[in-house]
Amino acid sequence: MEKDSDWIWEALALGEESLLKDADIDYFDWNGTHEKYGTPLIALVVGKATGQEVYDFATGTPEKLNERLNLMKLVLGKGASPHAKPPPQFSICKSWWKTEGDKEVENSRTPLVHFNDKSAYGVVASCLEALTNVEGDWKRELRFLRDAARILASYRPTGHAGEGMARVPVAEGVVETWERILSSGEGADVTIVCRGAGGDAPPGVSPGSPPCATEQLMAHAVVLRHASRVLKAMLSPLFREGSTARVDVDFEAAPVRVLLALLYTGEEVDEVDSPPDTLLSALELAHQWDVSHAVTALEMALTNRIDDACFCRTMEVATRLQLPQLAAACMAYAKNSADVKRRLKLAQFPELIQSLLAKALGDAESGESRRKRRRLIMTL
Repeated sequence: MEKDSDWIWEALALGEESLLKDADIDYFDWNGTHEKYGTPLIALVVGKATGQEVYDFATGTPEKLNERLNLMKLVLGKGASPHAKPPPQFSICKSWWKTEGDKEVENSRTPLVHFNDKSAYGVVASCLEALTNVEGDWKRELRFLRDAARILASYRPTGHAGEGMARVPVAEGVVETWERILSSGEGADVTIVCRGAGGDAPPGVSPGSPPCATEQLMAHAVVLRHASRVLKAMLSPLFREGSTARVDVDFEAAPVRVLLALLYTGEEVDEVDSPPDTLLSALELAHQWDVSHAVTALEMALTNRIDDACFCRTMEVATRLQLPQLAAACMAYAKNSADVKRRLKLAQFPELIQSLLAKALGDAESGESRRKRRRLIMTL
């Protein structure tokens, strides 16, 4: 007898963890699609409407939002892919706003957000972007979306087109073994020449770059070759790096160490010991080497490390590398940063960043200032 799947879609859209966590749901197609709910992961974000009631991330209590996040982990554990897109019939669009009493908070209504042809990643990024450009207190909703993005980032592809799997627990001893392999350097057969402060630049660095010293790190070619197609090609005999067993990078040793640790152990990025500048450089190198899982891990780590000091570089990197979640996090930070608004008003950012911020934040006036100006114009 065919088992009913409709109730699972309903439970996902409602965010009802109690209905799903202990139920027999292994028969469900976790990469299936639904014309009303999109995909299982999209359903957890977009939710559903029943009559006058709306169930989604913007209307739920903190407890219900936690249930949605817990279900997201469960769904990923079942093998759902955050890259899956909804069917063509899925045409949901939404707008949100804040109220005080019975009145809508002025300028709090978001643009209409369309979710058709977007993966779960795209849905989360679109919601983040929508909430960063309006008035009102959206801290709880933005925190949910960033947590959701972080959970989605735990997904790891197998390397075969169309297939994927979620992150799984690994025994601590296995991680420690790979840490020892990396730190001991035993059997390492590739020298990574890093740029430092002072001295001459390594070969391959542009002549116009400032002088710098070099520091050498050791790695294993077999590990690097299997980390990405770029590294596999680079370390083949056809390229200088492969024939000389030497890789020159235009980065200091600290970010290279962070990236190597990710390649060898797959552990979470240590946000305490790694300052934002180091993570940003590691992110740039991971992108250059096309190590997708490292790019995702570093992007997620940086969404929580944005401050006034690193804002400009973080936004520049997010824009240049086309990282939607980090770019959305930058816009959310800019909206609530007095320092960013001050620098925007003084035109102190590079041209591209200045243009993007001006488009998103206008002239950096507060909502109250704009309201006063409109009242003055109406009076005149």
